[in-house]
Amino acid sequence: MELLLATQAAEGANSPTATIVMTILVGGLVAFGLAYFIVGPGRGRKTGDKRTGDIPLAMRPYHSDEELESTAMERAMSWGVALSLFAGVFLAVYWMIEPARINAQMDAYYEQDVSAGRAAFVSNCATCHGTEAQGGSAPNPYSDAPWPAPRLNNIEARYADSEIVSDVEDFMKQTLIRGRPGTPMAAWRSDYNGPMNDFQIDEIVEYLLSIQIDEVEEIDAQAFAGASGGEIFANNCARCHGDNLEGRIGPTLTNIYERYGATLGDESTYGPVRDTIEQTLVNGRRVPGVGVMPSFKDTLPEDAIQSVIDHIESQQVEGGPRFGQVGGTITPEELASASDSDDAAETPEDGS
Repeated sequence: MELLLATQAAEGANSPTATIVMTILVGGLVAFGLAYFIVGPGRGRKTGDKRTGDIPLAMRPYHSDEELESTAMERAMSWGVALSLFAGVFLAVYWMIEPARINAQMDAYYEQDVSAGRAAFVSNCATCHGTEAQGGSAPNPYSDAPWPAPRLNNIEARYADSEIVSDVEDFMKQTLIRGRPGTPMAAWRSDYNGPMNDFQIDEIVEYLLSIQIDEVEEIDAQAFAGASGGEIFANNCARCHGDNLEGRIGPTLTNIYERYGATLGDESTYGPVRDTIEQTLVNGRRVPGVGVMPSFKDTLPEDAIQSVIDHIESQQVEGGPRFGQVGGTITPEELASASDSDDAAETPEDGS
């Protein structure tokens, strides 16, 4: 009972109590072995006494039948009971302290991973995301304006109710592994031409998960007061969809109304398209092979979202790609030209 209480009190392998218990168990095992070979049945089995010392072990005379059925049997049974009792106590106590030892070792490995992940993050990621993962900026491949690098110390809170990201840890790993094509976010795993292996990526993710805070910035509605839909689009959407909605990382938006079944000029057909765009802005969207379009519900107030939709609606033209063109470079003028070409191709030569 004393060993049980001591073991329950020891919550980790570094606990003095756990160390003492383990020392007692190991010492007891050694003492039992010595006793077996010094005073027990193991005594003298190899060398024998002077009378039988020169006789091979397998040919030496053994106990008589009377001795085998009395003293020899009693000694063997006594040592068997002693060994059974010792093994029962040893295994029971070891079984009780082993989970604590394993948990303590796992905690030690976790701390090592977090420390290594912190060092790797500072060396490779802090330039854009900040030394404390508080967010920052990166060089913009499309303009002189800086590319916003998001906060990473509240990514769990930001995606807590997400409809597109169900596993934040896996989402972070996949982003590190593959990067975000077309953005400053590079791929980091070696098979994507990055410098890291899986262990290093896991360490960075462990570090980021260890510093998460349950805090998402509140929207500053006053920051959008008086801003036009075009200005809001330019500051939040153009880096992916292009200054003229022509598409870069995100798809072309200049003909999204037509792609989604609306008839330009007939506003009665616009409702479903506006609803779709609003849901995409609020919930975000997974883009196969590219990544995730983030949700703007924590970034843009409702009236700003409606202003962005109004701006997209005002830029609609007929024709162009029938599907969202990811990474396109088509301008509105080129779309109009393509539409004229399509119309000409569909017109029979005989004019019928």
